[in-house]
Amino acid sequence: MAATGNIRFALYLTTIAVLLSGCIGNSAYTPLLSAEPEIGGEFTRAPRTLRLYYDALPNVSRSNVSLTGPAGEYPLRGLHTMAADDLMIEIMQPLIAGEYTVHWTTVVGDE
Repeated sequence: MAATGNIRFALYLTTIAVLLSGCIGNSAYTPLLSAEPEIGGEFTRAPRTLRLYYDALPNVSRSNVSLTGPAGEYPLRGLHTMAADDLMIEIMQPLIAGEYTVHWTTVVGDE
């Protein structure tokens, strides 16, 4: 099943608060189960990677993840799966204080 969504998080100096903003689409279904940085968690340092966990193994070649924040779109590299029904990608620039949005598109399951 194809799905898209956004995750919003704020980075306040040394604290990151991650909030799920929901799935965009025609239904309320979202295959996203959780994320690292943890949704609603607090952290002492900015993340260097994003990891999104789904209810089935995502198709990496049909997936896309982007990160936008105070400096615009942040460069990411190395989208892959760790074979744990996830997508993982490296953040290439240090994050500064502000609001961030992770936008993801993927196909999960047998589709």
